[in-house]
Amino acid sequence: MNKQNSTPPAHDPVGTSDPLAVYIEYNKALRTWFVSFGVAGPAYFLVNEKVAQALAKAGTLRLVAGCFLFGVAAQVLGALLNKTANWYVYGIDEKLIGSRRHRIGEFLIRQFWIDLLIDVATIFAFGVAAWHMFTVFARNG
Repeated sequence: MNKQNSTPPAHDPVGTSDPLAVYIEYNKALRTWFVSFGVAGPAYFLVNEKVAQALAKAGTLRLVAGCFLFGVAAQVLGALLNKTANWYVYGIDEKLIGSRRHRIGEFLIRQFWIDLLIDVATIFAFGVAAWHMFTVFARNG
């Protein structure tokens, strides 16, 4: 917090100096964008017959649908991995403390590169899908 006027710095969306809270807030924002884009993209060509026909005519309908499905699946897999690892680390079953599952969970939650890889793969997949959708639209007016 800024001591002079008690407003949080611009890079601190939760109004605290806790780096983990800031990270969690940004992580939630990114997940919200991924879910929104992952649902809105396929919904657009599923409810708009002209869009679906243009993508099919261009031969990219399966690719676009597959890219959106891949991106969403990557995010679901990442969430499942994080949920499971965190359960074994912070779960309520005290018998798990010190177990192999607990140690593996601790290892996984410290591997930021896994989350980063999943997010980059999602961005790439959604980007490929969006690129093909926009190029089909550009060609077909």
